Amino acid sequence: MRRGGIDRITAEDTVSLATDVGPVPMQVGVVLVLDPTPAFAPEEVVRQLADRVRAVPRLRRALRSTPLGCGRPIWVDDPAFDVGRHTEVVSCPSSGDEHSLLAVAATAVTTPLPRERPLWRITIVTDLADGRAALIVVFHHVLADGIGGLAVLAHLVDGAPPVAP
Repeated sequence: MRRGGIDRITAEDTVSLATDVGPVPMQVGVVLVLDPTPAFAPEEVVRQLADRVRAVPRLRRALRSTPLGCGRPIWVDDPAFDVGRHTEVVSCPSSGDEHSLLAVAATAVTTPLPRERPLWRITIVTDLADGRAALIVVFHHVLADGIGGLAVLAHLVDGAPPVAP
């Protein structure tokens, strides 16, 4: 909730953070398989993401704790934000089939996101069967839940309206 210019996490988000213990982080992920195209270039995907991330301020904000007695953690703009720190390109192992892609996705979703940065990551997977590629989008649950994650995703994919800098 946003009050007085401070963007605090919700009580539900506080629970998500408090219960994010153990080997599997409280993260959600989606795998988007892209149609084959001879012009596919991962660096173009990163450039497009850099443009589209502007539409979702939370993707450029990091979570910060507050001093004792000053309320729940807050979202603050990351002064060092760089979309390149949130993207990586990997080649799909083995045959590039669905099983191999899902293995890459499982690793991406279960690898904890660095808490000092905005809580998301996109893995661009190349060398899938039939010349396809994929995007694995991972958010921490505190950044976006199911419906919120779909809204964020809508801003990142084709058809999203352009956003002025």
